[in-house]
Amino acid sequence: MLRANRFTTVVTDSAAKRLERASNNEAPIARRERERGAIVAIQTALAELNNGYMAGAEIDGAFGRRTEAAVEAFQRDYGLIADGVVGRQVLTQLDDIFAGETARKPQGVSLHVGVDKVDPNHYGGDLALPSCVNDAREMERIAQRLQYETTRLENEMATTANFASFMRNAAANLFAGDVAFITFSGHGSQVANLSSDDEGDGRDETLCFHDRMLIDDELHALLTEFKEGVRIHLVFDSCHSGTAFKMVAADPADMADVERIAQRTKSIEMLKAPLALTLPGVDPVEAAKAFIPITSKSLEAALDGEDPELVKLPTHSDELIEKTADVFADLIARSTVGGPKFVEGSQFYERNKQVYDSVRTAVGNKEREELACTLTAFAAAMDHQTTPAGNPLSLFTFNISQTWNSGGFTGSYSQFHRAVLSRSRPDATPQLSPDGSMGAAARLCERPFAL
Repeated sequence: MLRANRFTTVVTDSAAKRLERASNNEAPIARRERERGAIVAIQTALAELNNGYMAGAEIDGAFGRRTEAAVEAFQRDYGLIADGVVGRQVLTQLDDIFAGETARKPQGVSLHVGVDKVDPNHYGGDLALPSCVNDAREMERIAQRLQYETTRLENEMATTANFASFMRNAAANLFAGDVAFITFSGHGSQVANLSSDDEGDGRDETLCFHDRMLIDDELHALLTEFKEGVRIHLVFDSCHSGTAFKMVAADPADMADVERIAQRTKSIEMLKAPLALTLPGVDPVEAAKAFIPITSKSLEAALDGEDPELVKLPTHSDELIEKTADVFADLIARSTVGGPKFVEGSQFYERNKQVYDSVRTAVGNKEREELACTLTAFAAAMDHQTTPAGNPLSLFTFNISQTWNSGGFTGSYSQFHRAVLSRSRPDATPQLSPDGSMGAAARLCERPFAL
């Protein structure tokens, strides 16, 4: 029975079972292995144990020639049969190393920010939202279930200074193998990109903290302070958050509001039907046809089996139908999950230009600095999209909570993303983005938010 967390809690359920089979010598892991999560766990252990076995950048979830050579080198160093195959001896040795008393137990800290109201002095109003504090509390419950040491910042306490203080303290005290789990729920916005980095859409993304906006350059600068081997989970439940941590994306294609169009089309069909009774669960157009009365003068003929003459019922004018359908579409979309968490950032920027110019000066060239840590960012929407609030939870956080299922979800980050995506609105597309060192893309084979 394996004990080290890298072989138990970080891996998916299927990868854990595969590792157990290998440790029992039922089916050793070697070339052409298909369970990527199990390979990532082995590669990570070898890379963290000795960079000479394999570099962090080589963690890719593929058991090829380089991984085979790393396993052979490990086997020789520990007096095992050097065949490049991972079976009982290799996994027992690695498990003893990372689960033993000499190995440092991974530390995990989390921060959960919820901003229902911002400072009117800075923003010109409190921009009230109904669900962001609830979102922060829900994400904190998930973190506590995963045994993180948690901190929560709500409304007036959710300032950029408090956030930066937490991040710098975490960066100073977390080491390779440790984890930081950061979530934000509140308004998101965009401002013109005035720095030297190349944003595809020419705009920087922002998170609206209580005191001011945190620009993506600033967040990226804080992330550069984390050491190599530290893993970071970011969750953004805010508008325009696809690259709120800075990774530059390609120009996004415009996406139609499919949900609104569908609601509008449905409304038009109903309004164009004759004014008649409809049945629950029955197509309104067909139901309307079934209930059109016949004229009194053709009643006798109808009783004799002849085709009756139907009463011509009034219909709506095309102009009225179009206007009414627009109203219904907007009302249905908003009443389903709430209004968008969007505010226009340029006005806040211009009103407080001196503050934001000072921030850009302080960030300096760090906006182009590569991350040493391994980062996985899960965002509610693409950079050009908005995401809705809700009651009691915002839609994105609600979907995360439902999918996570009180810890019942045992799949990978990629599987988690697909599951949340299947529950999402077509105009708010969740984004999963790896960044940083130590085979960041391979971390998508691991469990979401794992410590």
